[in-house]
Amino acid sequence: MKKERTLNILSLIFNFAIVLITINSIAYAFRTDIIRQNSYFEFDGFLSLRFFTNLSNILVAITSICVLIFNIKNAVRDEFKLPRWAVIFKFVGTVAVTVTFLTVACFLSPGIAFNGGNYFILFKGNSFFLHFLTPVLAIISFVFFEKTEKFSFRFVFLALIPILVYGIVYFVMVVIVQGWPDFYNLTFGGKNWMAPISAIMMLLATFAFASLEWLSQKKWIEKQNKKAG
Repeated sequence: MKKERTLNILSLIFNFAIVLITINSIAYAFRTDIIRQNSYFEFDGFLSLRFFTNLSNILVAITSICVLIFNIKNAVRDEFKLPRWAVIFKFVGTVAVTVTFLTVACFLSPGIAFNGGNYFILFKGNSFFLHFLTPVLAIISFVFFEKTEKFSFRFVFLALIPILVYGIVYFVMVVIVQGWPDFYNLTFGGKNWMAPISAIMMLLATFAFASLEWLSQKKWIEKQNKKAG
């Protein structure tokens, strides 16, 4: 019981931190009392909500609130019970911000560096929280602190929904409507025929990330159960 109590408190702390950081990070785009020094992307006001980065952080914050409610309930009742739907929801949000983090780290930032820019520009200032800290907190809390019964592999496919929905909207707005610039460079400089290929690669990558996080949590739980036994 002592170990479960500790896990619940750690989960509570991490989820609370995710919510606070996200509120501050998203509100940053709407503040008029500061001078923003991010010249690479335009994040002002509601324009910031067209980026998967911001949407994925909002999603994981909402999922963290759901788990946080039960964290508080567990702390009051001195128990550790997280409903399956809440953990799966948190899993979906965690995968979404994982996609954000790895897209920046492995695709966008190398592209900037290749063109002579600073690799770390998308990890500076407010972007540090959106692109790095929140994803890391979400991954750690999901894998190590939050578990539920009967969380089978089939739920991995639910993690594809956010990227699939966003991908459709992005394709329509960039390729068909041409109302958004291709800020993620998924057409590789205006090659619209590359968009479907990029979409398939993103879905496959998301599936891989989701599978790895699901497996990591499963192995960690099995390891802890073996120690307890």
